Amino acid sequence: MTAVEPSRRRGRPPCCPPDVAMRVVELRDQGLSLAAISRVLNDEGVRTPAGGRLWQKSHVDRLLHTLHARDLRDDRS
Repeated sequence: MTAVEPSRRRGRPPCCPPDVAMRVVELRDQGLSLAAISRVLNDEGVRTPAGGRLWQKSHVDRLLHTLHARDLRDDRS
């Protein structure tokens, strides 16, 4: 058994494009609710990470709770 490198994460890599994840983080930081963020993304025609056409607030919530989104938020600080 080999040791995992400290800089590498286990599991699946993020499937959400970084620009979309950053947009969601920025909207949340502006104080928008999950439902409001999903409406903004739908109005802008942004596809979900799975390629769907409609964002639900559960998609936004799930994305905000990923390590990828937390890393983006930390990088901005």
